[in-house]
Amino acid sequence: MLGRDRFYWALAVATTVSVAAVGCDGSEENVGVGGSGGSGGGTTSSSSSASSSSSSSGIGGGPTCATNEGKVLAVRSLVFGEGNSGEWKKVGYNLDGLVSTGNSTDVCKPPADGSASDAHPDGDNGIDNSFGKNLLPLILTLYPTWPQDVNNGISNGNFTALTKLMCLPAEGDAPVLTTKLFGGTALGSMPKWDGTDMWPVEPGLLSDATDPESSTILFPESSVVANLFDAGKDGTFILSVPIRTPDDSTSIKLTLYKAKMQMTLSSDRKTATEGMIGGVLNTEEFVAEVNKVGALLQLCGNPLFTNLITKVRQSSDIMADGTQDPTKECDGITMGLGFEMVEAQIGSVGPANPMGAACP
Repeated sequence: MLGRDRFYWALAVATTVSVAAVGCDGSEENVGVGGSGGSGGGTTSSSSSASSSSSSSGIGGGPTCATNEGKVLAVRSLVFGEGNSGEWKKVGYNLDGLVSTGNSTDVCKPPADGSASDAHPDGDNGIDNSFGKNLLPLILTLYPTWPQDVNNGISNGNFTALTKLMCLPAEGDAPVLTTKLFGGTALGSMPKWDGTDMWPVEPGLLSDATDPESSTILFPESSVVANLFDAGKDGTFILSVPIRTPDDSTSIKLTLYKAKMQMTLSSDRKTATEGMIGGVLNTEEFVAEVNKVGALLQLCGNPLFTNLITKVRQSSDIMADGTQDPTKECDGITMGLGFEMVEAQIGSVGPANPMGAACP
Protein backbone atom coordinates (compact mmCIF):
# COMPACT_ATOMS: atom_id res chain seq x y z
CA MET A 1 0.00 0.00 0.00
CA LEU A 2 1.26 3.50 -0.80
CA GLY A 3 2.46 5.42 2.26
CA ARG A 4 0.71 8.58 3.40
CA ASP A 5 3.96 10.51 3.18
CA ARG A 6 3.76 10.35 -0.61
CA PHE A 7 0.36 12.01 -0.56
CA TYR A 8 1.43 14.83 1.69
CA TRP A 9 4.70 15.17 -0.17
CA ALA A 10 2.52 15.75 -3.22
CA LEU A 11 0.56 18.34 -1.31
CA ALA A 12 3.76 19.98 -0.12
CA VAL A 13 5.06 20.23 -3.65
CA ALA A 14 1.90 21.72 -5.03
CA THR A 15 1.12 24.20 -2.28
CA THR A 16 3.93 26.03 -0.58
CA VAL A 17 5.78 26.00 -3.85
CA SER A 18 3.05 28.19 -5.14
CA VAL A 19 3.92 31.56 -3.80
CA ALA A 20 7.64 31.87 -3.69
CA ALA A 21 9.21 29.67 -6.26
CA VAL A 22 9.85 26.93 -3.75
CA GLY A 23 11.42 23.67 -4.92
CA CYS A 24 9.69 20.41 -4.18
CA ASP A 25 12.24 18.60 -2.06
CA GLY A 26 15.53 20.44 -2.21
CA SER A 27 16.79 18.48 -5.19
CA GLU A 28 18.00 20.15 -8.36
CA GLU A 29 14.74 21.54 -9.68
CA ASN A 30 14.27 24.54 -11.94
CA VAL A 31 11.62 26.97 -10.77
CA GLY A 32 9.95 29.50 -13.03
CA VAL A 33 8.25 32.50 -11.53
CA GLY A 34 6.17 35.24 -13.00
CA GLY A 35 3.42 37.66 -12.26
CA SER A 36 1.23 40.21 -13.93
CA GLY A 37 1.31 43.64 -12.47
CA GLY A 38 -1.18 45.41 -10.35
CA SER A 39 -1.57 49.12 -9.86
CA GLY A 40 -1.83 51.59 -7.07
CA GLY A 41 -0.07 51.51 -3.74
CA GLY A 42 -0.87 48.13 -2.23
CA THR A 43 1.73 45.39 -2.12
CA THR A 44 2.78 42.90 -4.81
CA SER A 45 5.82 41.64 -6.61
CA SER A 46 6.59 42.75 -10.08
CA SER A 47 8.43 42.41 -13.30
CA SER A 48 8.98 44.45 -16.44
CA SER A 49 9.13 43.29 -20.00
CA ALA A 50 12.26 44.45 -21.82
CA SER A 51 15.05 42.91 -23.82
CA SER A 52 18.69 43.63 -23.12
CA SER A 53 18.90 45.60 -26.32
CA SER A 54 15.78 47.71 -25.83
CA SER A 55 14.74 50.37 -23.38
CA SER A 56 12.60 49.47 -20.38
CA SER A 57 9.92 52.09 -20.79
CA GLY A 58 7.20 52.76 -18.29
CA ILE A 59 4.06 50.76 -18.97
CA GLY A 60 0.72 51.30 -17.31
CA GLY A 61 1.97 54.36 -15.46
CA GLY A 62 5.50 53.25 -14.64
CA PRO A 63 8.43 55.62 -15.21
CA THR A 64 10.72 55.48 -18.21
CA CYS A 65 13.95 53.56 -17.58
CA ALA A 66 16.12 54.49 -20.55
CA THR A 67 18.65 51.75 -19.86
CA ASN A 68 18.31 48.13 -18.81
CA GLU A 69 19.99 48.84 -15.50
CA GLY A 70 18.37 47.73 -12.29
CA LYS A 71 18.96 46.22 -8.88
CA VAL A 72 18.62 42.42 -9.01
CA LEU A 73 17.78 40.56 -5.81
CA ALA A 74 17.52 36.79 -5.31
CA VAL A 75 15.54 34.94 -2.64
CA ARG A 76 17.95 33.52 -0.06
CA SER A 77 15.50 32.09 2.47
CA LEU A 78 11.78 31.44 2.95
CA VAL A 79 9.53 31.43 6.01
CA PHE A 80 6.38 29.31 5.93
CA GLY A 81 4.86 30.04 9.32
CA GLU A 82 5.53 26.62 10.80
CA GLY A 83 5.42 26.15 14.56
CA ASN A 84 3.12 25.19 17.41
CA SER A 85 2.42 28.70 18.68
CA GLY A 86 0.34 30.13 15.85
CA GLU A 87 3.27 31.38 13.78
CA TRP A 88 1.08 31.23 10.64
CA LYS A 89 -0.98 34.09 12.08
CA LYS A 90 1.83 36.56 11.33
CA VAL A 91 2.52 35.46 7.74
CA GLY A 92 0.59 37.15 4.93
CA TYR A 93 -1.87 40.03 4.67
CA ASN A 94 -5.45 40.92 5.47
CA LEU A 95 -6.61 40.43 1.88
CA ASP A 96 -10.37 40.80 2.35
CA GLY A 97 -10.32 43.72 4.80
CA LEU A 98 -12.14 41.67 7.46
CA VAL A 99 -11.20 40.15 10.81
CA SER A 100 -13.01 36.83 10.57
CA THR A 101 -13.83 34.09 13.06
CA GLY A 102 -15.49 30.71 12.74
CA ASN A 103 -18.81 32.41 13.51
CA SER A 104 -18.52 35.23 10.96
CA THR A 105 -21.60 35.69 8.78
CA ASP A 106 -20.05 38.01 6.17
CA VAL A 107 -17.79 35.40 4.59
CA CYS A 108 -18.20 32.71 1.93
CA LYS A 109 -19.06 29.10 2.71
CA PRO A 110 -16.29 26.45 2.68
CA PRO A 111 -16.99 23.83 -0.04
CA ALA A 112 -16.88 20.01 0.18
CA ASP A 113 -18.58 20.03 3.61
CA GLY A 114 -15.71 22.05 5.02
CA SER A 115 -15.96 23.61 8.45
CA ALA A 116 -16.15 27.39 8.86
CA SER A 117 -14.39 27.01 12.22
CA ASP A 118 -11.40 25.54 10.33
CA ALA A 119 -11.41 27.73 7.22
CA HIS A 120 -12.27 31.20 8.44
CA PRO A 121 -10.56 32.23 11.67
CA ASP A 122 -7.95 34.81 10.66
CA GLY A 123 -4.47 35.42 11.96
CA ASP A 124 -3.26 38.58 13.66
CA ASN A 125 -5.13 41.72 12.60
CA GLY A 126 -7.15 39.79 10.05
CA ILE A 127 -4.22 38.12 8.22
CA ASP A 128 -5.59 35.60 5.71
CA ASN A 129 -3.48 32.44 5.49
CA SER A 130 -5.62 29.31 5.28
CA PHE A 131 -2.72 27.46 3.75
CA GLY A 132 -0.53 28.08 6.78
CA LYS A 133 -3.34 27.23 9.17
CA ASN A 134 -4.86 24.17 7.50
CA LEU A 135 -2.49 22.66 4.92
CA LEU A 136 1.00 23.28 6.28
CA PRO A 137 0.32 21.27 9.49
CA LEU A 138 -0.70 18.26 7.38
CA ILE A 139 2.59 18.44 5.52
CA LEU A 140 4.70 18.85 8.65
CA THR A 141 3.05 15.90 10.39
CA LEU A 142 4.69 13.54 7.92
CA TYR A 143 7.58 15.67 6.67
CA PRO A 144 8.79 17.70 9.68
CA THR A 145 11.96 18.93 7.97
CA TRP A 146 10.26 20.07 4.78
CA PRO A 147 10.79 23.85 5.32
CA GLN A 148 14.46 23.25 6.12
CA ASP A 149 14.87 21.05 3.06
CA VAL A 150 13.32 23.72 0.83
CA ASN A 151 15.72 26.33 2.19
CA ASN A 152 18.61 23.90 1.76
CA GLY A 153 17.67 23.74 -1.92
CA ILE A 154 18.09 27.50 -2.14
CA SER A 155 21.34 27.42 -0.17
CA ASN A 156 22.71 24.73 -2.49
CA GLY A 157 21.94 26.80 -5.58
CA ASN A 158 19.16 24.59 -6.93
CA PHE A 159 16.69 27.44 -7.47
CA THR A 160 15.62 30.92 -6.40
CA ALA A 161 13.23 33.72 -7.34
CA LEU A 162 14.60 36.98 -8.75
CA THR A 163 13.33 40.54 -8.86
CA LYS A 164 14.83 43.38 -10.87
CA LEU A 165 14.00 46.92 -9.73
CA MET A 166 14.50 48.97 -12.86
CA CYS A 167 16.65 52.11 -12.54
CA LEU A 168 16.44 52.07 -8.75
CA PRO A 169 18.50 55.01 -7.45
CA ALA A 170 21.39 54.32 -5.06
CA GLU A 171 19.60 56.29 -2.37
CA GLY A 172 16.42 58.26 -1.85
CA ASP A 173 12.84 57.46 -2.69
CA ALA A 174 11.51 56.04 -5.95
CA PRO A 175 7.78 56.87 -5.82
CA VAL A 176 7.09 54.84 -8.96
CA LEU A 177 9.27 52.25 -10.68
CA THR A 178 8.85 49.12 -12.76
CA THR A 179 9.91 45.76 -11.35
CA LYS A 180 10.56 42.49 -13.21
CA LEU A 181 10.06 39.04 -11.73
CA PHE A 182 11.99 35.91 -12.83
CA GLY A 183 12.47 32.30 -11.85
CA GLY A 184 16.07 31.27 -11.20
CA THR A 185 17.04 27.74 -12.25
CA ALA A 186 19.95 25.63 -10.98
CA LEU A 187 23.02 27.82 -10.53
CA GLY A 188 25.48 24.97 -11.04
CA SER A 189 27.44 25.80 -7.90
CA MET A 190 26.97 26.94 -4.32
CA PRO A 191 25.77 30.55 -4.23
CA LYS A 192 28.24 33.09 -2.86
CA TRP A 193 25.50 35.56 -1.92
CA ASP A 194 27.91 38.42 -2.55
CA GLY A 195 26.21 39.96 -5.59
CA THR A 196 28.19 37.96 -8.17
CA ASP A 197 25.89 34.92 -8.51
CA MET A 198 24.51 34.81 -12.08
CA TRP A 199 21.30 32.81 -11.93
CA PRO A 200 19.99 31.23 -15.16
CA VAL A 201 16.39 32.19 -15.94
CA GLU A 202 13.55 29.78 -16.68
CA PRO A 203 12.22 30.65 -20.18
CA GLY A 204 8.51 29.90 -19.72
CA LEU A 205 7.50 33.49 -19.03
CA LEU A 206 9.93 35.25 -21.34
CA SER A 207 8.70 36.99 -24.49
CA ASP A 208 11.95 35.96 -26.21
CA ALA A 209 13.28 32.56 -25.19
CA THR A 210 16.79 33.67 -26.14
CA ASP A 211 16.72 36.86 -24.04
CA PRO A 212 16.84 36.33 -20.25
CA GLU A 213 15.79 39.95 -19.63
CA SER A 214 12.53 39.70 -21.60
CA SER A 215 10.15 38.95 -18.76
CA THR A 216 6.53 39.17 -19.87
CA ILE A 217 5.54 39.99 -16.31
CA LEU A 218 5.81 43.45 -14.83
CA PHE A 219 4.50 45.59 -12.04
CA PRO A 220 4.71 49.14 -13.35
CA GLU A 221 3.70 50.93 -10.15
CA SER A 222 6.13 49.56 -7.60
CA SER A 223 7.71 52.01 -5.19
CA VAL A 224 10.54 52.45 -2.71
CA VAL A 225 9.92 54.95 0.08
CA ALA A 226 12.33 55.16 3.02
CA ASN A 227 13.74 51.74 2.03
CA LEU A 228 10.30 50.07 2.04
CA PHE A 229 9.71 48.32 -1.29
CA ASP A 230 6.04 47.92 -2.21
CA ALA A 231 5.22 46.19 -5.47
CA GLY A 232 1.76 47.73 -5.92
CA LYS A 233 -1.65 46.20 -5.34
CA ASP A 234 -3.69 43.41 -6.91
CA GLY A 235 -0.80 41.62 -8.56
CA THR A 236 -1.02 38.16 -10.11
CA PHE A 237 1.91 35.76 -9.67
CA ILE A 238 2.40 32.78 -11.96
CA LEU A 239 4.81 30.10 -10.81
CA SER A 240 5.99 27.17 -12.90
CA VAL A 241 7.55 24.40 -10.82
CA PRO A 242 9.15 21.27 -12.32
CA ILE A 243 8.97 18.02 -10.35
CA ARG A 244 10.96 14.88 -11.09
CA THR A 245 10.91 11.26 -10.04
CA PRO A 246 13.49 8.68 -11.16
CA ASP A 247 11.18 7.69 -14.02
CA ASP A 248 9.21 10.75 -15.07
CA SER A 249 8.75 14.50 -14.71
CA THR A 250 6.08 17.18 -14.87
CA SER A 251 5.66 20.84 -13.98
CA ILE A 252 3.03 22.71 -12.02
CA LYS A 253 1.84 26.16 -13.00
CA LEU A 254 0.36 27.95 -10.03
CA THR A 255 -1.27 31.36 -9.97
CA LEU A 256 -1.67 33.61 -6.95
CA TYR A 257 -4.29 36.34 -7.41
CA LYS A 258 -4.75 39.66 -5.59
CA ALA A 259 -1.19 39.24 -4.40
CA LYS A 260 0.65 41.73 -2.20
CA MET A 261 4.36 41.96 -1.49
CA GLN A 262 6.62 44.21 0.55
CA MET A 263 10.23 44.06 1.77
CA THR A 264 12.66 46.34 3.59
CA LEU A 265 15.80 47.22 1.64
CA SER A 266 19.14 47.78 3.39
CA SER A 267 20.69 51.25 3.17
CA ASP A 268 23.02 50.06 0.38
CA ARG A 269 20.10 48.24 -1.28
CA LYS A 270 22.05 45.00 -1.55
CA THR A 271 19.78 42.98 0.75
CA ALA A 272 16.11 42.84 1.67
CA THR A 273 14.63 41.61 4.95
CA GLU A 274 11.17 41.33 6.46
CA GLY A 275 9.83 40.27 3.06
CA MET A 276 6.20 39.22 2.98
CA ILE A 277 3.90 38.01 0.24
CA GLY A 278 0.24 37.02 0.40
CA GLY A 279 -2.47 36.22 -2.11
CA VAL A 280 -5.24 33.89 -3.26
CA LEU A 281 -5.02 30.56 -5.07
CA ASN A 282 -8.06 29.74 -7.21
CA THR A 283 -9.11 26.46 -5.60
CA GLU A 284 -9.98 24.52 -8.75
CA GLU A 285 -6.93 25.77 -10.64
CA PHE A 286 -4.86 24.62 -7.69
CA VAL A 287 -6.61 21.23 -7.57
CA ALA A 288 -5.83 20.77 -11.28
CA GLU A 289 -2.14 21.33 -10.55
CA VAL A 290 -2.17 18.95 -7.55
CA ASN A 291 -3.66 16.37 -9.93
CA LYS A 292 -0.50 16.63 -12.03
CA VAL A 293 1.48 15.51 -9.00
CA GLY A 294 -1.00 12.67 -8.50
CA ALA A 295 -0.43 11.49 -12.06
CA LEU A 296 3.33 11.72 -11.68
CA LEU A 297 3.20 9.55 -8.55
CA GLN A 298 0.61 7.19 -10.09
CA LEU A 299 -1.96 8.01 -7.40
CA CYS A 300 -4.99 8.68 -9.62
CA GLY A 301 -8.10 7.05 -8.15
CA ASN A 302 -6.43 6.12 -4.88
CA PRO A 303 -8.78 6.94 -1.95
CA LEU A 304 -6.04 8.65 0.05
CA PHE A 305 -5.22 10.96 -2.83
CA THR A 306 -8.92 11.69 -3.31
CA ASN A 307 -9.12 12.58 0.38
CA LEU A 308 -6.15 14.92 -0.02
CA ILE A 309 -7.97 16.77 -2.81
CA THR A 310 -11.03 17.08 -0.56
CA LYS A 311 -8.91 18.62 2.22
CA VAL A 312 -7.52 21.14 -0.25
CA ARG A 313 -11.04 22.19 -1.24
CA GLN A 314 -12.15 22.38 2.40
CA SER A 315 -9.35 24.86 3.06
CA SER A 316 -11.01 27.41 0.77
CA ASP A 317 -11.68 30.57 2.78
CA ILE A 318 -12.21 33.38 0.26
CA MET A 319 -13.51 34.09 -3.23
CA ALA A 320 -10.86 33.76 -5.93
CA ASP A 321 -11.14 37.49 -6.66
CA GLY A 322 -10.13 38.35 -3.09
CA THR A 323 -13.62 39.29 -1.88
CA GLN A 324 -16.11 37.61 0.47
CA ASP A 325 -19.69 36.69 -0.45
CA PRO A 326 -21.82 34.93 2.20
CA THR A 327 -24.25 33.73 -0.50
CA LYS A 328 -21.58 31.70 -2.31
CA GLU A 329 -19.16 28.86 -1.72
CA CYS A 330 -15.52 29.90 -1.31
CA ASP A 331 -13.43 29.20 -4.40
CA GLY A 332 -10.05 30.52 -3.24
CA ILE A 333 -7.38 29.61 -0.68
CA THR A 334 -5.37 32.37 1.00
CA MET A 335 -1.65 31.94 1.53
CA GLY A 336 1.24 33.86 3.06
CA LEU A 337 5.01 33.49 2.89
CA GLY A 338 8.01 35.37 4.33
CA PHE A 339 11.39 35.76 2.64
CA GLU A 340 14.78 37.47 2.55
CA MET A 341 16.73 38.50 -0.57
CA VAL A 342 20.34 39.24 -1.50
CA GLU A 343 21.91 41.07 -4.45
CA ALA A 344 22.52 38.86 -7.52
CA GLN A 345 22.68 38.99 -11.32
CA ILE A 346 20.54 37.75 -14.19
CA GLY A 347 22.38 35.02 -16.09
CA SER A 348 21.58 33.20 -19.32
CA VAL A 349 18.34 31.45 -20.24
CA GLY A 350 18.09 28.09 -18.50
CA PRO A 351 16.23 24.92 -19.50
CA ALA A 352 12.46 24.94 -19.95
CA ASN A 353 10.25 23.21 -17.41
CA PRO A 354 8.81 19.83 -18.43
CA MET A 355 5.15 19.17 -19.22
CA GLY A 356 3.11 16.28 -17.87
CA ALA A 357 -0.30 14.57 -17.54
CA ALA A 358 -2.85 15.03 -14.72
CA CYS A 359 -5.35 12.84 -12.92
CA PRO A 360 -8.85 13.28 -14.39
